Amino acid sequence: MGAIATVASGRAGRAIFGCTRLTVSSGAVELAATDGEVAVRAGAPVLAVEQEGEAVVAADRFLAIVRELVDVELEIDADEQRCAIIAERSEFKIPVQSGADFPVVAQFPAEPDFVVDGRKLRRMIELTAYAAAREASRYAINGVLWQKQGNRLYLVATDGRRLARAGGSLSRCEVADFEAIVPTRALSIFDRVFAVPRGERDWYVDVSLTPNQLMLRSGPRLLATGLVEGRFPKYDDVIPRDNDKIAVVGREELYGAVRRAALVTTEESRAVRLTFDGGGLVVTAQSPEQGEARLDVAAEYRGEQMTIGFNPAFLAEALRAFSGERVQIEMRESFRPAVISGGDKDEFLYVVMPVALPG
Repeated sequence: MGAIATVASGRAGRAIFGCTRLTVSSGAVELAATDGEVAVRAGAPVLAVEQEGEAVVAADRFLAIVRELVDVELEIDADEQRCAIIAERSEFKIPVQSGADFPVVAQFPAEPDFVVDGRKLRRMIELTAYAAAREASRYAINGVLWQKQGNRLYLVATDGRRLARAGGSLSRCEVADFEAIVPTRALSIFDRVFAVPRGERDWYVDVSLTPNQLMLRSGPRLLATGLVEGRFPKYDDVIPRDNDKIAVVGREELYGAVRRAALVTTEESRAVRLTFDGGGLVVTAQSPEQGEARLDVAAEYRGEQMTIGFNPAFLAEALRAFSGERVQIEMRESFRPAVISGGDKDEFLYVVMPVALPG
């Protein structure tokens, strides 16, 4: 229900976008919602069907009523004017909208183009989506690149100042290599549409791709979205491959140090300073208005002493998304981008531009 509510309330302008379509067929009820760009279908079994059919109702009103009713069993009865939601001691009637006005919600084709482990795809989205551009004028980088290479799928996001890439193997694939840019908003509701099955070891998501649409399906649930037009930057060109200074740091320790140091930064001096040497890592920050911070962090470091500055939010977002115990930071010079990974860059890597530090 959360995904239906999110999509149905996501866009203004046309009242029908705030509706959900209920379709009752033998043994199941399906709810569908769309905002013209993202569409969701979610199905559930029913105890009995007296008559098949469909009704279009205001999503927020219908879902709010259903959430408030604690009865185990509900009866839904609709005609051309109203939809009744009936429980043991409650009855609500809400208006029905014209089904002819409800936009078409795509049906998943007979066979998927490829199949991916659901938990792996969920993790890849978490590792990348936060790095996509948020400004509406950035076009292609407002989305997340889906790139298939052989039997691997890569998700890539960038806002021009940092880049996140996550990769994983496919369970089954029937299509040639491709690139498609998926809107970040569609991926942001992935968890609402596809809950991780409890007690099931294997969970797979079917994927269908057309020139202008991506569809994801798992069981009775479907997420469909239009694709972002434009060409994604040649991101491979910006990944440094000659960094000669390498540090290995505990992820949680570094994440905590960056967050604490950020407490004394301001919008005008949004930077934390990382100094690496044989003794480990020192994280510092200062601003005339907020004061100073210094935190010592244990680290294994190979190379000459190195001081480099970063936007603390850019570091913290990547460290929060990555779940490994230790992170590897590769650098060369204070004005060149650093690479953060868990060691296996094919699984995850994060490229972040440094910021100028006050003298």
